[in-house]
Amino acid sequence: MNNRLQFLAAATLSLAAISGAWAAGEAAKQPAAASATAMTAGEVRKIDTAGAKVTIKHERIANLDMDPMTMVFRATKPEELKGLKAGDKVRFHAESDKGALVVTHIEAAK
Repeated sequence: MNNRLQFLAAATLSLAAISGAWAAGEAAKQPAAASATAMTAGEVRKIDTAGAKVTIKHERIANLDMDPMTMVFRATKPEELKGLKAGDKVRFHAESDKGALVVTHIEAAK
């Protein structure tokens, strides 16, 4: 009987460890998924529709680990720049594309 209890205790601890490791792995994926689509608040300073560029004064961009500043981004979807003008409050998602910073989505803030 003592061996059975020891076996059950060891099996229970093993399952708990495996379950905890799986849960930790799943939790680690959550921030990565969230940062992949994270939106950042900003204010449009300038629009260059011909060049598909937008200058934005922005808050910290978490997924790029970038402090607040004003900078120019290339828009991967230039049609999203239509209707925007200097002074508009926006929410946008930026990424690094081979070292170039691009806006993959931009929308007027609500």
